[in-house]
Order: sequence, then structure tokens, then C-alpha cells
Amino acid sequence: MRTLILAGALITLFATPALACRGTAEYPEAADDIAQSTLTPERKKELFDLLGIGNRLHQEAHRVFDTMQMGKSIQILDGIKAQTGK
Repeated sequence: MRTLILAGALITLFATPALACRGTAEYPEAADDIAQSTLTPERKKELFDLLGIGNRLHQEAHRVFDTMQMGKSIQILDGIKAQTGK
């Protein structure tokens, strides 16, 4: 029983930062914003490519607990959102 409680506590401890991170929710939202935007198909492709780079960086930052990578991924996300008007 003690092992089960400890495992639950560890899962909560490590999962909470990922769940609270705005990039976790906003990367998929940004993809929807790009898809629904009135940008040219070429510009949408550029933004989707950039979004993919940022999202991979974001996922890697969570995996290795790297706050500098996380900051870079959020900067990419914010730049994309600014270009889609969201």
C-alpha cells in the first residue's frame, strides 16, 4: 500500500508541471489558429513547420526538465500566435 501511495505522489509531482505549462494546451490551439487563418498556403506551411520545431523543443524540455529550452519553445509559440492574430 505504501508503494502505491508513493507511486501516486511521484506521478503527481512530475505530471503537475507539464499539465500546468501553457505550451501543453497552446501548441494545439496555435495549430488550429494557423489552419483557420486567412494567411497564404505558403505562409501557413512556414508557420506549421515552425510550430513543429517549437513543439518538439517544448516536449524535449519537459522530458529533460530544461527551463531554458522551455522558454525558447514558448518564445516560438508567442511569435507564431502574434503572426496569426491570436
